[in-house]
Amino acid sequence: MKCAGRLFSALAFTVTLAAASAPPAFAQETASAGYSVRLEGAELFRVRRPLGPFTAQERAQRIEERLQAAADDPFFSTELVQVEVSEREGRLNYRGETIGIVTVEDAAAEGQPLEQVVAERLERTQAAVARYREQRLPAERSRTGLYLALATASLALLLSGVTRLHRRFAASDALSKPHEPPRSVNVLSQPMAALVQTVRRRGLAWARIAAFCALVLVYLEVVFALVPLTRGFAQAILGYVVSPLLTLWGGFLARIGDLFFIAVVGSLTFYVLRFLRWLSVHAQRGSIQIPGVDADHALRLYKLSRIALVALAAVMVFPYIPGSGSAAFRGLSLFFGAVLTLGSSGSVGNFVGGVLLLFNRLFKVGDRIRVGEVEGDVVELDLMVTRLRTPKNEVVSVPNGIFLSTHATNFSARAATDGLILHTAVTIGYDAPWRQVHQLLRDAAAKTEGLMTASPAFVLQRALGDFYVEYELNVSTRDAAAKEAIYSRLHQNIQDEFNRAGVQIMSPHYVADPAQPKLAALDTEPVAKR
Repeated sequence: MKCAGRLFSALAFTVTLAAASAPPAFAQETASAGYSVRLEGAELFRVRRPLGPFTAQERAQRIEERLQAAADDPFFSTELVQVEVSEREGRLNYRGETIGIVTVEDAAAEGQPLEQVVAERLERTQAAVARYREQRLPAERSRTGLYLALATASLALLLSGVTRLHRRFAASDALSKPHEPPRSVNVLSQPMAALVQTVRRRGLAWARIAAFCALVLVYLEVVFALVPLTRGFAQAILGYVVSPLLTLWGGFLARIGDLFFIAVVGSLTFYVLRFLRWLSVHAQRGSIQIPGVDADHALRLYKLSRIALVALAAVMVFPYIPGSGSAAFRGLSLFFGAVLTLGSSGSVGNFVGGVLLLFNRLFKVGDRIRVGEVEGDVVELDLMVTRLRTPKNEVVSVPNGIFLSTHATNFSARAATDGLILHTAVTIGYDAPWRQVHQLLRDAAAKTEGLMTASPAFVLQRALGDFYVEYELNVSTRDAAAKEAIYSRLHQNIQDEFNRAGVQIMSPHYVADPAQPKLAALDTEPVAKR
């Protein structure tokens, strides 16, 4: 029985290889004569008996097809052939699939013992397979090599043609009438025209890349299909490319109604935003008055409205986005939500501060304000930051969240109408009459440029110290942005007036009366001539 099993295994292997190259045509003979299984036109053996629902002819045809496929397998090996032998039949398996079955009845139809039938078929099949592999496979390799060379040459020519075509279009775009006068009024500015040309150039570059990828993909399909070892790769690559496209197309057809809804909401949002921007621009210029909104805050109100409108549109279209209900989409949403929550706490505070500044109208562009230790003129108002230009011409960005936790001083809020009161203090000894000191301070204020004449200066005696009296001079001005220069001129005039009167200023410290008063020599030369 072991000998019979070995003979059957050898026969099955030989029959598998022999039938691999047999043509699909079968000899139409009588049922008693059987139906031949051929390889390269040479008859290997005949199948005379049916098996189950299969007739003898169907058995021969199926064995021949399966053997041909096994013979063409580039990874064919005798180790992949397995035989299962029982008392009444033997089953041939190749790569886990059944190739054919030889029964005791098949051997009886030949009029010979099973072992002898297997041995004869084994010998014939081995010879046919040897001829097949020696003659046909080398010819196929030569033909495949020729086709590969032609495919490679064709790819090189096509890539070269695409490159030349790209250069021609790029050159024509670069030289597309740059010096000719326009046929009509050009509504685009020069930067916009340069941007359009840049978009064209990059579009040509992307089109070239897309053409290269398409040609290489077709080349790989052809090459992999020609080489038996890589035919499976060709089908896999084609599936990788076609399957996503089919999935997207199927999803598009299935959700076309939802896509129309998204398109309608997106279009409405776009045109509403355009209208709001037009309204805010004209409100900022002063041609349109929005009730309750200053011209300086119009653009900030538009930015706030844009955020709210885009968020509302996103909430509306979210359920209609394809895949929005999937677990991956929900996980991604949770991830981005956590990132925004952890990383934007300060930004939320700045945003809230910007909204409060928008509606409280604490200051506007051009006002002189002080926030903490920063003082300057407001040059830009944004939802997140407020930018100030200091007297040293430095631009400082102040986060709007600071206004929620500290106080801000606006020097310009009442300066234009009631005036901004500037004050400075000097300390004078008790030996100087206070009425004289008051008059000297008022005289210095009267000679200072930039002060309001309608609001006369006044002096307050702030403190009676151990050695001197502290006098505070108060003056008014309408130009809050020039208060540093006004202070400088006021201090100069105070020094001049006290020096002329021979009154010594006791600041910053007083210890004892000097033998002679510490007075500066009067300089009557005008400052402009120095």
